[in-house]
Amino acid sequence: MTASHAQSHLEPENDFDEASEYLDELRNDHLGLVGGSPAMVALRDLIRRVARSERPILISGPEGAGKSLVALAIQRLGAVGGASGRLVFANCAELAEKELEAMLFGAPGRPAALSPGDTVALDDVDRLPPSIQAKLVRAFQVGASAGGQAAARGGAPQPRALPRILALTNHSLSRAVRENTFRADLLYELAVLTVPVPGLDEHRSDIPALVNHVLRLGQSSIRFSSDALDFLGARGWPGGVRELRSVVERAVSLCREPSVSAELLRRLVAPEPLETNINHSLQALAERLLRLPVRNKLAAVEEALLAMAMETCFGNKSAAARMLGLHRKAVERKLEKYDVRFARAPMRAGETAIGEIGATAAPSGTFRSSATGHFPG
Repeated sequence: MTASHAQSHLEPENDFDEASEYLDELRNDHLGLVGGSPAMVALRDLIRRVARSERPILISGPEGAGKSLVALAIQRLGAVGGASGRLVFANCAELAEKELEAMLFGAPGRPAALSPGDTVALDDVDRLPPSIQAKLVRAFQVGASAGGQAAARGGAPQPRALPRILALTNHSLSRAVRENTFRADLLYELAVLTVPVPGLDEHRSDIPALVNHVLRLGQSSIRFSSDALDFLGARGWPGGVRELRSVVERAVSLCREPSVSAELLRRLVAPEPLETNINHSLQALAERLLRLPVRNKLAAVEEALLAMAMETCFGNKSAAARMLGLHRKAVERKLEKYDVRFARAPMRAGETAIGEIGATAAPSGTFRSSATGHFPG
């Protein structure tokens, strides 16, 4: 959601239903983040833990996940804790380099546009110009050194020379470092406190609450039928909450009935291209696999796919190779590499080998892998 929409979510005078499951969060915790799923509960808890820190905070997540909302929530909690100052959003991909530099560090003859008491949300921080990346690193290092020297002298830490930094990105900064478009030392400074924002596909159970939230903001009397909510819950959301809000607002504008039906949504929402569905599913899968508690994640995934294909094909290497899109020789090399062995179950009378015309599926065999360090246990 945009910053302007995000700001409206935080205002206590919004006309919310008293029975709303998220009203207390809006009033008491000043977060404005809708949803009671485990992912959103964990997100709110993390925000509460980092909001009072003066360190930079890296806010990462897919497009439309609500990173600007998280930045506003962090600022609001900081204000509740006694901090003062403004929150300013600056898009690193759109602002000219000189504008960004003047905002953060000042310019000859005039001071910086932001004071140390302010907070700046650097959106698309992966697009930050190299010269400003270097200046930020130096400023962080000087600030840390000044604070340490003051503490060693028994005095209070010196005021920060920079405004508080919230860095927002849709992309992997680690990958940007590998591609030499982002400084590794700046990533280390920013990533001390990291808030990953889940994409909508990671908390689909919140879709009904999000739909009702949009309807309340628009003061609409139209409701969504259960089949309409099921339709929204089953659909992929590459544009995240922002895309969902757009679909809800469009449906409300065009609906001529008391409630929005799934049939209306099917007419309004273009079918997702197969390639989009596949890419989105792969991205969601990759995000989950990267959280596996194993040392070599690529090897673990390859070994698991190989073992599953062999089991599905009852040990037939040619069939497993076709399933994996590999040559049989490649499958044999990988079986040897991971020491994945298949004990074929003895065939019963009337059964034929898998892959023959009219074959009957034989009982699954068992796998053994002596490769260590990939899967726990």
